[in-house]
Amino acid sequence: MNEFYFKKASVPRRVKEAHSLRDALGLWGTDRLLNVANTCESVKDDPYRFEFGRIHKRYANFSFLISEAIANNVVEYTAETLLLWMREDFDSAATGAQKDAAGICGAELALIIDKFTAPA
Repeated sequence: MNEFYFKKASVPRRVKEAHSLRDALGLWGTDRLLNVANTCESVKDDPYRFEFGRIHKRYANFSFLISEAIANNVVEYTAETLLLWMREDFDSAATGAQKDAAGICGAELALIIDKFTAPA
């Protein structure tokens, strides 16, 4: 991820207004990631968009896992681990869709983590 993706990153309002990192990750999965995945899923004649959407769906599944099944004391650690995996996906991307999906999703996740883990 780089500055280009951070400039493009936009976190939905409901995610920003969530009460906790756990809630924010669930809302992000629904309001952003699945929305993109569902939009791109029907575009099978555009390999870039189809792959871009497929990757968003995978990241949505991770966000739901964290928001629904991870113990409270490790939500932040697990979210940071997902961010690390996205950075690795970005660095090792073989296609533009892989790089763009990891870049934009990683930037959004970083913004979410920063908002909910920053000192009060």
